Amino acid sequence: MKYTLSVTQVNNYIKNIFEAEEMLIGISVFGEISNFKLSGGYAYFDIKEEGASLSCVMFNTEMLGQVKNGDKVIITGRVNYHVRLGKLSFVVSKLEPYGMGELYQKYLELKEKLTREGLFAEEYKIPIPRYAKRIGVVTSATGAVIHDIINVTRRKNPYTDIVLYPVKVQGEGAENDVACGIVELDKRADIDVIIVARGGGSFEDLAAYNTEVVARAVFACHKPIISAVGHETDFSLCDFAADMRAPTPTAGADLAVFNYVDFSSKQYIKLKNMLQSISIKYDKYIYHVKTAVGDMVNIIQNRNRDAIYRIKSICKRHCDAIDKKLLATNSLLEKKASMIELQNPMGIIKRGYSRVTKNGNTITSVNNVEIGDELINTLHDGKIITTVQKVITEEI
Repeated sequence: MKYTLSVTQVNNYIKNIFEAEEMLIGISVFGEISNFKLSGGYAYFDIKEEGASLSCVMFNTEMLGQVKNGDKVIITGRVNYHVRLGKLSFVVSKLEPYGMGELYQKYLELKEKLTREGLFAEEYKIPIPRYAKRIGVVTSATGAVIHDIINVTRRKNPYTDIVLYPVKVQGEGAENDVACGIVELDKRADIDVIIVARGGGSFEDLAAYNTEVVARAVFACHKPIISAVGHETDFSLCDFAADMRAPTPTAGADLAVFNYVDFSSKQYIKLKNMLQSISIKYDKYIYHVKTAVGDMVNIIQNRNRDAIYRIKSICKRHCDAIDKKLLATNSLLEKKASMIELQNPMGIIKRGYSRVTKNGNTITSVNNVEIGDELINTLHDGKIITTVQKVITEEI
């Protein structure tokens, strides 16, 4: 006997079959990620291999880690059949890189340890200087990374210097090389900022930058550090410890180098506009000043002619009064001069009188001399020396 079922009944029946199958609960599946996307806080992707694909959903994205399309991973979870959509999907509870499960687990454990110690705390981040004159770069001396950084620097600011500390970026001893480079560049007083850079690669390729020695070297550095390791989707412990993360080495150079060329161009345009504005305002001011001066001259000429005449009249009256005063003063001075001249002893002497002195003292009485005294008679044209022979006293 055949039954006619609703869609819901069929889908519920299928769902019950999957849920009853113990083999499909808590299983692990190996495959390659494709069609990866994040939406509504969940991760949706497919696990595929040649000839087969499985739709997956992961609700706890905190355990997702760093994944991208093309990564080979092992997922653990259960099969789920969605009744309403009639769709089979795999609900992922755990995801780890295939072949690197242990390495990735150690990375997570180290990250948790350093987080607890505060190596990734924002409060310890140092601001990146805007005007870096010399930039230290810790990366390989060969390859595209250093060339990209130099090209970006030269394009943006030809006055910025690059100091390269060449290191191994992967393989045995790479982490010690990188840490040493950071320490050595930190010692140089002439370096303003340090870029730790490496091109993209697999999680295993970036292993040196997920080590404790590199993370601690970055954290202990006194100079600001930009971590430019891998591609945009790659995150490393170096990124978390650095003062700033750049998605690529090229972006790291962009963040570190002040754009002098762009700044100069903008300043030139501003200066040019300013000069044009000043020139226009100057021309307007000159026009207004000339107009105002012309109006003032016309007003003075037209309205103040009477005032000018009055001023001239007043000036003439004052000049006449001054001339009159000067004439009177000159006459008075001449009278005074005549009086002074009359009182001048030399004038008296010129009229036949003489001045008699004894030992430099003027003789004004016969009582001041004795017979035998030597006297000096001063006339207007010379002196006569005489000796007193007789003194005659007369009653006045």
